[in-house]
Amino acid sequence: MRFLAILAVFSILLTAKGAVEAAERNLQKGNISKAVNILKKEAKRGNLQAILKLGDIYRTGRGVKVSNEKALLWYKKASQKSAKANLFIARIYQDANGTAKNIINYYQKAAKLNSTKALFALANIYFQGKIVPKDIKKALSLYKEAAKRGDKYSIYNLGFIYENGIGVQKDYKKAFEYYLNAAQKGYLNAKYNTAICYYLGKGVKQDKKEAFRWFKEAAKDGDIESIYNVGVMYYKGEGVLRNKIYAFNYLWEAAKNSHQKAQDILDKMCKESSWACR
Repeated sequence: MRFLAILAVFSILLTAKGAVEAAERNLQKGNISKAVNILKKEAKRGNLQAILKLGDIYRTGRGVKVSNEKALLWYKKASQKSAKANLFIARIYQDANGTAKNIINYYQKAAKLNSTKALFALANIYFQGKIVPKDIKKALSLYKEAAKRGDKYSIYNLGFIYENGIGVQKDYKKAFEYYLNAAQKGYLNAKYNTAICYYLGKGVKQDKKEAFRWFKEAAKDGDIESIYNVGVMYYKGEGVLRNKIYAFNYLWEAAKNSHQKAQDILDKMCKESSWACR
């Protein structure tokens, strides 16, 4: 009997998953009405994924007219169990300049359901002080909680807070450690700031080789200031062997993106070497 009961539950789960997948296939084919009907039928059965997908459809306007009202209706049906639902409810209220009470309430619900994004959003709200009075202490606590979960944005913001002494005593060493952590997790701004710390010896022993490495990492992500800095370091031979050809290529890339200082060095290179003017 126990085996049959488990089998029945497993069968229901498979059917529910299959229905949502069928709805997705119809959405991709442009059969919006059919997809919505499938999802609504599943939603009546309590299928959480179907309820969330209906919320997504109306929030993003996927084949239908965008409707925050309908999106909220579906997300609220899932709010007891879904962090995602609460997160999007909070974002909809925030984008619509809703009440602070509603915005905070739903972000808190999402956070209680283990949403790291909700923790970051709450931290930003208390840090910026636009929706509620600024509370750096509370923001710091929330950023740290999100950072423990590996959130690179929170980790970066902690670096910024300690570097600038916002509500805390300035601590360049801590700032560097946070920047490096966020950089290692792939966050572009943190890569740039890590490079700056190494270049200036701010919070860490000066190391221009490491500075060059991190500028180059940020340059790969398309950061124009980092592209410029890599070019300058090749031009001067800082942290890397001097190479005017590499310098020219990086500086040219920065100049194409309206970086005036890069253009100034290119003009100088042109006077130094005729090949740079070709």
